[in-house]
Amino acid sequence: MIRRAGVFSLLLVLLPAPALAGGTIEGTIRLAGPAPSIAARPIAKDASVCGSAAPAESVVVGKAGALANVVVSVSDARFAGTPPPVAGASLDQRACRYLPHVQALTVGTPLAVMNNDAILHNVHGNAVKTEGPALTVFNVALPIKGQKLPVPMTTPGLVKLQCDAGHTWMSAWIYVFDHPYFAVTDAIGAFVIKDVPAGEHVLELWHEPADGQGAGTRTTAKVKVIDGKRARLDLTVRL
Repeated sequence: MIRRAGVFSLLLVLLPAPALAGGTIEGTIRLAGPAPSIAARPIAKDASVCGSAAPAESVVVGKAGALANVVVSVSDARFAGTPPPVAGASLDQRACRYLPHVQALTVGTPLAVMNNDAILHNVHGNAVKTEGPALTVFNVALPIKGQKLPVPMTTPGLVKLQCDAGHTWMSAWIYVFDHPYFAVTDAIGAFVIKDVPAGEHVLELWHEPADGQGAGTRTTAKVKVIDGKRARLDLTVRL
């Protein structure tokens, strides 16, 4: 009996090396000098729901000048494909105020626009341009308390919100990015941006206009990011 030798084939699979996670940029943003004095705006409609006056929300300063609601982003960021959506993104209306007042999202994020007031609100989002007329990004009416509508964020850029139902004091801002390298400072002025590609980057800080007019204040700073490391950047801005 003749036995034939078996023939074996060895397949070598070369797996790509895992991508580096990048580095982290963190820091605290503070306001240079005292906070501007901005008077509350009188409320002349739906006072039973909205109250008698609307406190200013454009500049929120905490202990030691900590500045909230600053959008911090890597301005020279490059991201292949579509960035992941921001989980749980929402815009609520309570007591005739937008919550949150400032937020940042990625392109493609579905924004849940809600009304928790028992009155009609009409949320009108306009693209903020340095030149030319404002362009409508979305315009939705919410007449029913508890109503919730999904609004996709389709275009990068800055969006200013207003209420077209007569609540002229209501305002908020949404910054939409085509990359995930951004953050909004919290009540203590802190921010963290994770998974930033290694290299020298330009960090941009945006803050809304204190008086509500114009496109806001921008400040830039350079930062070096190293894979697996945390880069610290504490800055002071003027409004």
